[in-house]
Amino acid sequence: MVNYDKAFEIGKHIPNAHKIIKEAQNRSAEFRNSMLAAKNARLDVKYGPSARNTMDVFTPSSPVRANLIFLHSGSWFKSDKSLWSHLAHGSLQNDVRVIIPNYTLCPNASIPEITQQIKNCVEAVAAEFSGPVIIAGHQSGGHLAARMACAGVLNASTSVRLSHVLPISPICDLTPLIYTSMNKQLHLTEEIAALESPTILDLEEDTTVTVWVGSDERPVYIEQAKLLASRWDCYFVSSKDRNHYDVIDGMEIQTSKLLGRLFFNIEA
Repeated sequence: MVNYDKAFEIGKHIPNAHKIIKEAQNRSAEFRNSMLAAKNARLDVKYGPSARNTMDVFTPSSPVRANLIFLHSGSWFKSDKSLWSHLAHGSLQNDVRVIIPNYTLCPNASIPEITQQIKNCVEAVAAEFSGPVIIAGHQSGGHLAARMACAGVLNASTSVRLSHVLPISPICDLTPLIYTSMNKQLHLTEEIAALESPTILDLEEDTTVTVWVGSDERPVYIEQAKLLASRWDCYFVSSKDRNHYDVIDGMEIQTSKLLGRLFFNIEA
């Protein structure tokens, strides 16, 4: 039997993982403080009734071309939006507003409830801001990004404004997680896994999706990314020499291939 705990294990397979995480957290705090000083940040904006239904909004000084919602990783039961602020840097340089939300973490919310909260967030962003809406997410955030692209999830007025969805190293077949120690937090059943796995759900018509994964990822993440891209017959990128941590580094760089792909279909 496959040891799924080891299959989804990340940090032990990346040299200096703790140092990488700490450096990213420091960059995030510095970036957030600089944006607050420039009065280009709104923190903890409410989008729903729960305590963690808040989002940080970073707006460029120049006219806004689009709105990017970035959904962070953390396996649905850990992490916080404040640790990922630095990833807005590259998008802002491309004149794209960036929204990074929190949501209620498992086990205080189920994954279907988290999906509903993110739906509420996306629709709140679409209601408040004009222009195209783009969604990107990493790992569990990649799952949530993909769920927003599933048929019938977003309301019609929001769905038609969805310019691009980019799941990065997504977990999109949730069934294996039933057999991990993480399930003590996630409380997945086969029924819930089936309802929440984009790999067995239909893509919303006319929705553009790119699935992105690092070539040096753990095999299970590569397999899941390929499975989703195959199921949805969408664009697939294996980013050379990138692992689970540095595959998102391109979010910080204005001219990165990642952002080039993410924004390829919005007007200059």
